[in-house]
Amino acid sequence: MALSVAMLFSACSTPVEKVEFSHGKVEGTVYSNDMVSINADFGEGWTYFSDEDLAAASGITDFSKEQTDKAFTNTGIVYDMYVANADNENVNVLFENLEISNNTSLDEQGYIDASISELKTQLEAQFTVDNLEQTKITFAGTELPCVKISLDVSGVKLYECQTYKKAGQYMCVITVTAKSQENAENILSKFTAA
Repeated sequence: MALSVAMLFSACSTPVEKVEFSHGKVEGTVYSNDMVSINADFGEGWTYFSDEDLAAASGITDFSKEQTDKAFTNTGIVYDMYVANADNENVNVLFENLEISNNTSLDEQGYIDASISELKTQLEAQFTVDNLEQTKITFAGTELPCVKISLDVSGVKLYECQTYKKAGQYMCVITVTAKSQENAENILSKFTAA
């Protein structure tokens, strides 16, 4: 699985309109998730993880409400989609329940601000981080905060774009890992508004 932010902080929380978690779906080459109103058509040459693989990665048996509630309670996150191509470029979509970390008041920028140092620490524990910067990116027609990361993994250069989209008490984290920053941004641009 691609790298992801694991929230290890707490902040004051104000009420937000709660939504029901909705697992995304894959039809042919198209991924969609109605909860965050996104679609992405990766085309031929990309292989999706099955729901069974995603559930196992989330520590659950399926995507029923009972099981997803269990995953959010145990780890705070659920893996919603993972797709990769023959060059090992990949896209990982996960959801974090911000109620678990008492951070429902955070918007996308607040989420990055609160987690960026922990993300850097997590990455540096496993890889050489050449660059890590916050910026903005147009994602599915909306300008959202993004973290661009350049990594050296045992002599192999990898580039990530990680962006965020909030729905109710959930933060959707979309991470693209590619062979170049340009590829990462091009892959991320496959997402459109639903």
